[in-house]
Amino acid sequence: MFNKDINAKDKIIKVTIDMLNEVGEPDKITIREIAKRAKVGVGLINYHFQTKENLLYRAVSHTMSDMAVQLQKLNDSEDEDPVQRLKIMLKELSDFTVRYSKLSLILASYDLQQGDMQTPLYLIPILREIYKDTKDEIEMRIIALEIIATLQVTYIRSQAFQIYTGIDINNKAQRDELIDIIVNSVINK
Repeated sequence: MFNKDINAKDKIIKVTIDMLNEVGEPDKITIREIAKRAKVGVGLINYHFQTKENLLYRAVSHTMSDMAVQLQKLNDSEDEDPVQRLKIMLKELSDFTVRYSKLSLILASYDLQQGDMQTPLYLIPILREIYKDTKDEIEMRIIALEIIATLQVTYIRSQAFQIYTGIDINNKAQRDELIDIIVNSVINK
């Protein structure tokens, strides 16, 4: 029963990811549609996830975690400067965030308000390369949090951020420049 329950939960998440990729608008997806496609009852979805928002959060965070792991593997190359690799990784993640803006808004809002602060940990390996032995673990975690929280706030409050800075995060060139500014200011380069 336990394995069957886990398999159903994974299937629900996978179906939700597939539907989000097809539709792109979380508001257009219902729990009933997810249940029908996953061939499970609505009650099972409610049991595992309690709310549609929790399910969407899990699906989006699963997708972004997979993407972050893939980007980390791609950026583990020792051939390039680690600061440059950090910028590339953040730019790829921000492209994903803008491409799936509705989903990313759910994730960023949830992560800031109720999350377990795991997202910044994806930056720690590359920050270790950058800082070597000059920063301890707590300092690197704070730096990672500064980078991620700044980006999350700019996505959640993109219109206010544009009024405040003149930077439109939906414009790739401006978004990439913003990431360069954030990384350079935090890394002190």
